Amino acid sequence: MPETTPIIKYMAAREYGAEVLFHGRFYDESFERALDLSRKNNMTFIPPFDDGLVMAGQGTIGLEMMEAEGFDTAVVQIGGGGLIAGIASAIKESGGKVKVIGVEAEASMSCILSLKEGRPVDGGRQATLADGIAVKRVGDKTFPLIQKYVDDVVAVSEDTIAGAILVLMERKKLVVEGAGAVTIAAAMEGLLPKSTKKAVFVLSGGNIDVTVLDRVIRLGLLKEGRIMRLSAVVRDVPGSLAKLTAEIAALKANILQVIHQRDAVDIPVGFTRLEIILEVEGREHGEKIRKMIEEKGYIAGA
Repeated sequence: MPETTPIIKYMAAREYGAEVLFHGRFYDESFERALDLSRKNNMTFIPPFDDGLVMAGQGTIGLEMMEAEGFDTAVVQIGGGGLIAGIASAIKESGGKVKVIGVEAEASMSCILSLKEGRPVDGGRQATLADGIAVKRVGDKTFPLIQKYVDDVVAVSEDTIAGAILVLMERKKLVVEGAGAVTIAAAMEGLLPKSTKKAVFVLSGGNIDVTVLDRVIRLGLLKEGRIMRLSAVVRDVPGSLAKLTAEIAALKANILQVIHQRDAVDIPVGFTRLEIILEVEGREHGEKIRKMIEEKGYIAGA
């Protein structure tokens, strides 16, 4: 596994009885090391995606999808391409008229670039929440099937991936890792075909560190405008903070943190600046609180 593998992933592998070896920062480096070890130790190497049997196994998901009726779009994540190649092949060869849409992270877009070039090419690699699909290059065996059966491939941003993870937790009570949540992120960014009436989304993977999850939740809340930072200048006398916080509480906002800046050089003597982080219902609620701060005579800023 790469050295950057989330703790929950390699701990789970160890609990299943695996011996976990770390090599390189990215999947591609680990892949080459695994091949080398398999050759030296006369082991059988099981490819993660670029293999006919692997694609066939993942294609059974497509067969399960086709047992359901009434949907017109299947949305599937793309890393090396094994999952979508199998699913798309099963759907299209079953005679279905369902559109298959692939989704990559903007930080790892090998498939999109490969489709433009007409051959598998390196897509670069950057840090991404969707580490499970962050491969440098789409598979040589998967790519022709993607060309043949996949209708379109789109890419989503890191902010939207975080938002999708949060939405799945809040609305569906599902803990889904970044690689699994990119399909929902595509819908949130409005990247599905305009003709889509009912879509099926593949949510593949729940391996996300709780420490990462905490940061993802905060990022998602910030993106939705449900956490806001407010700056207010008040008189540095007893009761000023209590009065301000009571007025904020009256508007049903939750104060997460308050920082005093008494030594700020740009405020009058006898006053103090408060940096307040609030949990609010959304952007409209946040603006209502900001307006109240200004109407009450405080000096407010973002």
